[in-house]
Amino acid sequence: MTLRTAGLIAGVLGLLLLAVALVATWIKPAAEASPSAAIDAAVVVVPPEVLALSPDAVLTVSGSGDLAAHTARTQDVAAWSLGRTSVTIGGLASWDALAVATHDAPAPTASASPSAAPSTSPASTPAASSSPSPSAEPSAQPGTQLAPYTSDIWRDTVEHDGTYTVNTADVPPGLTLVVESVGGTDIDSASITMPRTIDDDWIGQVLWWGVGLTLVGLIALIALFIDVRPAQSRGEEWLAHRSAIGSGKQAPKPGSRRARREAGHTMPVATIPAEPTPTGAVPVVETPATPSEPVPMIPVAPRTPTTGQNPVVPASAFEPPQPDDHETPEEDRS
Repeated sequence: MTLRTAGLIAGVLGLLLLAVALVATWIKPAAEASPSAAIDAAVVVVPPEVLALSPDAVLTVSGSGDLAAHTARTQDVAAWSLGRTSVTIGGLASWDALAVATHDAPAPTASASPSAAPSTSPASTPAASSSPSPSAEPSAQPGTQLAPYTSDIWRDTVEHDGTYTVNTADVPPGLTLVVESVGGTDIDSASITMPRTIDDDWIGQVLWWGVGLTLVGLIALIALFIDVRPAQSRGEEWLAHRSAIGSGKQAPKPGSRRARREAGHTMPVATIPAEPTPTGAVPVVETPATPSEPVPMIPVAPRTPTTGQNPVVPASAFEPPQPDDHETPEEDRS
């Protein structure tokens, strides 16, 4: 596989990575969620566990009239809301919707008192004893026509016009939040806005890898329409030259020992004697000669090793030379 083919394959992989990164960016959810729900009730109850979903959550309750927000204990709110139609927010059904539960108020029932029995007492009047008592009027159930702020269970009460917004972290922990409509109208909607953590760090890495590989593939694609053989041959020659340095494949430099050996010159040979060389003797280097030109050998006498004692000179060395018999001085001849 050539370098150009590898570049084209890298470009295709880069395009795939770019497509994956772009699709992941497109379908990535928002970093902030705002689940909401339609209420259509006069009272909204938010339990403490819902208020503790996120420390950065913001609760928004909207209505057409004035709203009053109260905080109280969960048990007190449960007893207070028995006679009212209320909606309790139970949590998140999804990142777009709230889970709500509606509690309807019980319908009022008519109770009639029994007819009065005839009186047997003589003191009773005839009119009172003969006419039965009429039925009593229906009694109003608790909480059917109650004015706001009539309960003493509230810890804090705040009134707003139309829309009530509060940070859930500002509500005291363990208390339930109650939002009710003051003007007799119903509350329209409620929503909670909260941030959420999205693991999207890998998208950026895939995107940069896709960009890099796509550029490599683009360069390889452009190289398809450009004749790169001259540059390729020069590169191969340079690589061959670099690989030949020091390997013996390159031509020798003029004047080097390798060039002289290839020209036929021989290296000088040093003659090493079998005996150890005396002190002070200089070894003689002999150059082998060709058969047509014999090289004379210079004999070298070994030196007598010197010792620490003085040499003994013989007595004959100090005697004068004696003349020969045939050489007689002239005095003797006369």
